[in-house]
Amino acid sequence: MKDLFEIIDKPQNFPYCPGCGHTSIDMALARAIFELNLEKEDVLIVSDIGCVGLVDKLFNVHTLHTLHGRSTAVASGVKMVDEVLFDNKLKTIVMIGDGGATIGLLHLVESAKLNVDITVLIHNNFLYGMTGGQHSGLTPKEFKTSTTRIGNPFEALRIIDILKNSGASFYARTFSQDPDLKDIIKEALSHRGFSVIEVLELCTGYATRYNDLKGSDLKIILENSGGKIKEKIERESFCFLYKNKFFDKKGEFEFTEIEVEKKIELKDSLKIVIAGSAGEGVQLASSLLCISAILGGLNSTQKNDNPVTVGSGFSVSEIIIKDGDIKYTGIEEPDYLIITSIDGLKRAKGFIERSKNIIIDESLTDNKNFIKVPARKYIKLRGGPTYFSLGVLFGKFNPFDFELYEKAILKYGKAKDETLTCFREGLNFGRRL
Repeated sequence: MKDLFEIIDKPQNFPYCPGCGHTSIDMALARAIFELNLEKEDVLIVSDIGCVGLVDKLFNVHTLHTLHGRSTAVASGVKMVDEVLFDNKLKTIVMIGDGGATIGLLHLVESAKLNVDITVLIHNNFLYGMTGGQHSGLTPKEFKTSTTRIGNPFEALRIIDILKNSGASFYARTFSQDPDLKDIIKEALSHRGFSVIEVLELCTGYATRYNDLKGSDLKIILENSGGKIKEKIERESFCFLYKNKFFDKKGEFEFTEIEVEKKIELKDSLKIVIAGSAGEGVQLASSLLCISAILGGLNSTQKNDNPVTVGSGFSVSEIIIKDGDIKYTGIEEPDYLIITSIDGLKRAKGFIERSKNIIIDESLTDNKNFIKVPARKYIKLRGGPTYFSLGVLFGKFNPFDFELYEKAILKYGKAKDETLTCFREGLNFGRRL
């Protein structure tokens, strides 16, 4: 990878076809970054699929290559984090083709609407160059491509008009040979808010093969399709509004602060998998287990798994409890596996051979190596089979102070009296085993 000054004005350093407009755009961008004295650590180029994506090997700045059409969404997310949580120094630049702009049109619209502080360079060469010269949403009427051999019958989307009316606060339209291109890019990069430049260019691999065109015709195409444009307006960005209206203000879904009741000792980490049916309170009972560990001064994580239907099928929670950092929330070999329903049994099959101890409802198996319990006897209580089974776990194995789980029930649970009774019946059952 070369420094900027090594690629400026040196077309031989670029991988594109001879005469491709991408080279002119990249060199103009390199000059703009260089003249603005931007530190390479403060520049992020987010590239899209297509020949345009070759750019991230050229610039000695941060680069990120994304899926087709998604570059704007990724760049917007990165910039939002930088502006809200960090020092807001990052210049985030999207390099996208007309195909990517068509596929990811709504990402562009949303980013323009929110006025996210990114700069988008749309490389509009009127077709999908990398995949064989197919037409895109920005292909002009009568333009010939590999999929419109007798001419495109439709008008091209007016992408700048769309983004202007979506709220873009800086928008421009020009062509790759424009001597002002570098200055337009510099102005866009200096603008605080969403800026977009549509740059018309020719794909010398396909556009000039199918159409009787040469580079000098771009200016004519530009003039015939609305001419050169450059406008900007002052408008507050989403991040500015977010920081002023929402940041540091409490809302309905604030985090719960859990104070440590007493510090307990835990030599090794605990890995517990609870598998039951959706709608039977598995995840709430599991979250109370995590809370009980936090009450004891430990760290805990809960990784849930359920179908998209949420209220039917399986429901599985993987819980890790540790006196130290938990760097991965998945479990390969559970210390304890609790299975409370047939849905849970089907889903947890992969854990059975790898689990050290298995507590399972007595209706689900006759395996003598499992601890069989009457968990489903408590099905009328939401979460009942899980609360009873957790009581059995505490009663037989005593992984840590069971009173912390009771405190979690009383402080954060639902149907607290019934839940506490169910848990204690499981606790006594486990002590008798």
